[in-house]
Amino acid sequence: MSVASVKYNKAMNSSTAIRKENGQFQPGYSGNPGGRPKDEHKVAELARSYTVEAVETLVDLMRHSRDDRVRGTASQALLDRGWGKAKVEVATSGGETYIEALQAAAEVIRANK
Repeated sequence: MSVASVKYNKAMNSSTAIRKENGQFQPGYSGNPGGRPKDEHKVAELARSYTVEAVETLVDLMRHSRDDRVRGTASQALLDRGWGKAKVEVATSGGETYIEALQAAAEVIRANK
């Protein structure tokens, strides 16, 4: 047996020893024992510090861009952030499931290409 396969077997044995048969970690063990990186909170905080400027930029783009797509995208971004993204409801005809309705829609799209 090669050195690499011995190391691999040791790693596999140690990792399977801390997992249940269903793949979950045993109580007291973690797949990320070091936790989240500490800088992650600092990056999010830094990004949030630009919120007012970012919203002002979106408003400026919405009002003054010559490109309709840019104005529409900026408008949509403002609405999504202010009111949340609109929920999509799927109405089906008859007793078909959501998946069946999606498959039927995909067939219609393929047929119209």
